[in-house]
Amino acid sequence: MALSSKVFCTGQKHFRSIFLHHFKGLKMSTEEEASGTVDNIPGEIKEEQMAEQPTAEQSEVEATPTEEPEVQNEEVPNQEQDQLHSENAEKVCSQPQSLRAFVVGGSGEVGKQLVKQLAFNSDIKQITLIVRQPIKYDDYIDNRTVQKIVDFEKLEEHKDAFAEHDVGYCTLGTTRGRAGVDGFKRVDHDYVVTVAKMAKELGCKQFHLCSSKGANEKSTILYPKVKGQVEREITEMNFDKCFIYRPGLLLTKRSERRWGELIFTGILKPITFFFPTLISVPTESIAKAMLAVTIQPDKYENKATIFENKDIHKLADENK
Repeated sequence: MALSSKVFCTGQKHFRSIFLHHFKGLKMSTEEEASGTVDNIPGEIKEEQMAEQPTAEQSEVEATPTEEPEVQNEEVPNQEQDQLHSENAEKVCSQPQSLRAFVVGGSGEVGKQLVKQLAFNSDIKQITLIVRQPIKYDDYIDNRTVQKIVDFEKLEEHKDAFAEHDVGYCTLGTTRGRAGVDGFKRVDHDYVVTVAKMAKELGCKQFHLCSSKGANEKSTILYPKVKGQVEREITEMNFDKCFIYRPGLLLTKRSERRWGELIFTGILKPITFFFPTLISVPTESIAKAMLAVTIQPDKYENKATIFENKDIHKLADENK
């Protein structure tokens, strides 16, 4: 019994030492696998190498290139920078454009109103009035305005009067009753077309023509027929921007009496009262419309744009 008890105790101790040995080995193996280290490395060296060796996740991060700051700026725009750009754009738009303009027909009712509108606008740097004889204006004319006297029968001898202008306006016009058939054609066609040709040759970018409601070169009536011919010929000159205005009956206090207009105005007075944009327009409205288009020509995509009577009213109302 004593021998068997001794053997049993010895076996129990031996079994416990084997169990503890295998348990420690299993624990160490499990910790090594979890830390990603190599087996059979002493404890202290193993800890140092574990600290120096990058993990798989760190390797992936280092191998992946960082995003460019510009990409982040595109995704999250700088609001302060955008606001600054917007403010700068508004300042540029509000600055005077320093346009140089000439006016042919400045002694007429539309021309007088146009000169007045130009004189009060800071975007106009220079105003050249091309006239047959000196014109007396009110006090609104300043040192930006000059008058150049020309012979309209010899316009080509006065090319220098049309040089170095950004914008040209032509409000020339007469009537068959006042000038006769030949005189009407010479003024409303020949003079106007010659003015436009010289303006184009000398680098004028914008050309504004005051034509008439109902202009149609295929008409059998002289007045609208001539006006339509002029519109076509000037459009074909291919200005950067060409603007044609077709006003109806002109409402103004003329310095001269045109009995036909007076009678016609009296007959149509009820219609013009109830339908002001239908067949008539104040001369001041035409001038305001012409100036408004001059300041913002890029609003109109086509090289040639025609404004009918109602369009003139709308432009004038928007730019009071």
